[in-house]
Amino acid sequence: MKKILSALLIAFTIFAAPIFAGLVDAVSIVVNGQPITLYEIYKAKKSLGISKSKAVELLIKKRIKEAELKRLGVTVDDYDVNMEIERIAHQNGIDSLKMRSILAKEGVDWDEYKNRVKERLLQERLYRRILSTKIENPSEDTLKEYYRLHLKEFSMPEKIEVVEYFSKDKKALLAVIQNPLASIPGVSQKSETVNTKDLNRELLFMLTKTPKGQFTQIVPVGDGYVLFLIQDFLDQKPQPYEEVKQQVFAKWMEQKQQEAIESHFEKLRAAAKIKVVRAP
Repeated sequence: MKKILSALLIAFTIFAAPIFAGLVDAVSIVVNGQPITLYEIYKAKKSLGISKSKAVELLIKKRIKEAELKRLGVTVDDYDVNMEIERIAHQNGIDSLKMRSILAKEGVDWDEYKNRVKERLLQERLYRRILSTKIENPSEDTLKEYYRLHLKEFSMPEKIEVVEYFSKDKKALLAVIQNPLASIPGVSQKSETVNTKDLNRELLFMLTKTPKGQFTQIVPVGDGYVLFLIQDFLDQKPQPYEEVKQQVFAKWMEQKQQEAIESHFEKLRAAAKIKVVRAP
């Protein structure tokens, strides 16, 4: 009897495997003629830690975005991706080979990283195409009203609490960024409160644009390099409108662009032909 049960179990496993595989790869939803499989839904749900319904909605939006990329002829090739990676590496004071090594140590797959860069470039180019004819320049009254309603965004602290790190070795400061709690040889540090009125324009911009709890970029100074960790901004006071007019315009434009993008894809989502073939 045991031999019969074992044989039946083996037979069931052999025949069930391709059936299960076919079910996993089966089409669940069709969006404007493009399929979404059960496996894609399962993978998105598991990797992102989201509910099944959110995974489905995310994949529907992805198919809509892919269709829009194709309709508008937006593309990114390997050259574009490599140039962007070189730019990112240079911005961080290293080359692409060094960045690849750092990412590998952090467990980041290089091909996966390149795909993320490609996805970001595609999105940026797509958004530029969508926005090219959607937003008109604001009037002076519109900008002043936006400034009045967002005074906090256009305020300047009188003082900034920072931790300053100094080293003659730039790599040592990179190690600080990667592991702030470690004691790195060749790095000195001190906590201080700086008056913003005493800072030059470049340093003031860098410090105020770095969020609390984050590091600034590494800056060459004298015979070494310096890095700042922002701890707090003190005594925030609004700046006069005329002094921050360009910033007001940039913030207003950023908000309107975001609204235009959301509206564009909401319309595409509402008009999409969606057919459920098999319930996920």
